[in-house]
Amino acid sequence: MAEPHFTDPELTAIWAYLRPSPAEGPSPARLARATRHRTPNAQAIAAREGLDLGPELQRVIQRSRTAASRTSSPRRNTRPRPAERSQVKQLIATLAPRMRQHLLRERTAAWAALGLTTPELETWMRALGVDGAATVQACKAWGVGPAALDVVLDGRQVRRRLREGTTVTSLLALASERGIDLRRR
Repeated sequence: MAEPHFTDPELTAIWAYLRPSPAEGPSPARLARATRHRTPNAQAIAAREGLDLGPELQRVIQRSRTAASRTSSPRRNTRPRPAERSQVKQLIATLAPRMRQHLLRERTAAWAALGLTTPELETWMRALGVDGAATVQACKAWGVGPAALDVVLDGRQVRRRLREGTTVTSLLALASERGIDLRRR
C-alpha cells in the first residue's frame, strides 16, 4: 500500500499518528531493548538522587502490595502445578529402589514429560509401575482417567490388564462390548 502524501502539514501529522503499523512489526532486538529500559520506580529514583524517603516510601510500597493482592484474580492459582522433575525422580526411586541411574534418568524424563500433578503421578505409578509412562500417555490421549483403573473387565482389573501389556484401545473395545464407558471415569 502506498503512503498518501498530503500538502497540509496537519493532515500529514494526523496520518502519521493514525496510520496502520507496518506488517513486519518491531524487530526482536528492539523488543528486547524495550523490556530492559523500563520506567524506574520510586526506589530507583530515590537511590539515584540520593534521597532517603524512609517511612513514606515504605507506606507507599505496602499500600501498592495490598492493592495488588486485592486485585489479583482468585482463579489464578486454581490449577495445580505439575510435579517437578526432582519429585518425579524421588517417587521413582522410592517405588524402584534398585533401579540403575541411567534407567532412572530415562524414566524420570518420560514421566516428567506427561505434566502430571504429584497425586496423579503417584496414582498412575503405583497402578502401572515405573515403566508405565507410555501407557499413561495413551490413557490420557484416549480419555481414560485414574478412576477407570479399578474397573473389573472379565474378572480382571483394568490396571492389571494394562500392566500385562493390553493396549488402551483394546481395553476400550472390550469395555464397550460389556456396556462400560472407561472414558467417563
